[in-house]
Amino acid sequence: MLNPIVKKYKIILKTGLHIGGSEQGLKIGGIDSSVIKNPLTGCPYIPGSSIKGKMRSLIEMIDYSNKIDEKGNPVQDINTEVSKAFGMANKDNKISSRIIFEDFYLSEEWKEKFESMKSDFFEDKSENTVPRFLKGTANPRHIERVPAGVEFEGQIILLPHEGEYGISQQELEDILVKGIDYLQKTYIGGGGSRGNGRIEIVSN
Repeated sequence: MLNPIVKKYKIILKTGLHIGGSEQGLKIGGIDSSVIKNPLTGCPYIPGSSIKGKMRSLIEMIDYSNKIDEKGNPVQDINTEVSKAFGMANKDNKISSRIIFEDFYLSEEWKEKFESMKSDFFEDKSENTVPRFLKGTANPRHIERVPAGVEFEGQIILLPHEGEYGISQQELEDILVKGIDYLQKTYIGGGGSRGNGRIEIVSN
């Protein structure tokens, strides 16, 4: 492994964000689906796993759409950049991820706003599931969202490798830039088809 490269980013919410958290202790008439929060502080955050998973799936769907198995899943080819960058494991091969996605936490400015607002910080978005072909009533649900405008900060670390299945710093930077572009054109979290999770990612 060569020297790690640390990239600092800010994620700015363009629309409300819902990444689900624990549903334990929900009250009747309250929120049906809460956002993930730090259990010690109650602050919302964006898990690095959510960013990595969505970024990888987008790159696989867009750039490797010709490598699909009979079940419609991307074929893991150990020689592709996406496998070298994000890692892969099967019975024959194993590569560790060469991109580390840390959790993104509220910026200092927004942490102060959260401390002053607490539970009023979050948005309660009401949604209905309406049967299309069967007679029935709507099924209203209350979805908790982090409101638009909130900013998160975090790091993404690149780990270039030499040797077998190696990947250079430039290759890692290129695939990261591509992944960020795809994320900004789509969404992260749940309910993207209903307007949730549109983001802007900028260097910090």
